[in-house]
Amino acid sequence: MLKYLKYIILLVFLVVVVIYYNKSSDAEMKQSSEYLHNNVEFEGYVSGFKQSDNHAFGIIYLKLTKSNVQEFDKTLKRGIYPYKIKGNIAELYCTVSVERKKGDIVKLISNKETIYYNPQNSKEEGSLFIIVDPYNIDFVKEHTMFK
Repeated sequence: MLKYLKYIILLVFLVVVVIYYNKSSDAEMKQSSEYLHNNVEFEGYVSGFKQSDNHAFGIIYLKLTKSNVQEFDKTLKRGIYPYKIKGNIAELYCTVSVERKKGDIVKLISNKETIYYNPQNSKEEGSLFIIVDPYNIDFVKEHTMFK
């Protein structure tokens, strides 16, 4: 019995870690959703993009054709919003697909936490979330047009 005790203790420890991780992850997602429910909507053409080495994360640079806000540059205590707007220019901080190209149309509806790619002829969508990974935040700070 003592022989198996260390395995039982290890198993219990792993279960506790997984439960803790899931609870903290759920809380982060709920808070991200609350932050993103801010009525920001815009649409524009991809004018360029920059991809990081971190799981296809990157920046999509946009020339806006529609926007319900002229400027969005809010800050958070922990993390950054997945977009920034100044006038008719915007940046999206998200997954940059290898299929993405200049001239694509991108539409963002923050309340739905969704990015629509070429919505006129495609059902391709992406998700919005608050950026909390330090590597991704540093990448945005280094490659943003809004310095």
